[in-house]
Amino acid sequence: MGRWDRATDRGESDIEVSELLLRTDVPTISADHGGMVTSINERFHEAYGWTAEDLVGRHVTTIIPSRFHDAHHTGFSRFLTTGKPTILEQPIELFVVTRDGREMPAEHFIVASESDNRWIFAATIRPLG
Repeated sequence: MGRWDRATDRGESDIEVSELLLRTDVPTISADHGGMVTSINERFHEAYGWTAEDLVGRHVTTIIPSRFHDAHHTGFSRFLTTGKPTILEQPIELFVVTRDGREMPAEHFIVASESDNRWIFAATIRPLG
């Protein structure tokens, strides 16, 4: 069992963005301090239809249903201002927008790391159902 699996199972908070991005068995996505997508893996493409060319350089809200955009912006801004997470490093059930516009339920596990005074984010987004 890897550190990510132990953290998910026991609620530990020692996950690094770089470690999460090495996962190839689940869909992963990363974003910079401005919320711009910086990478996705092949599993993300297979699960949701998006390619790196579709998403890299676009805001992460591209994959978030519009009814959740305000909550996302509020939480993201609060975290950047305070550095205090409310949803990081714990599995949460949300939705993801697929490339063809459908909404799918998914389990999100989001981590953040600070580098050069800027936050970077990564998430696994597992399809549910």
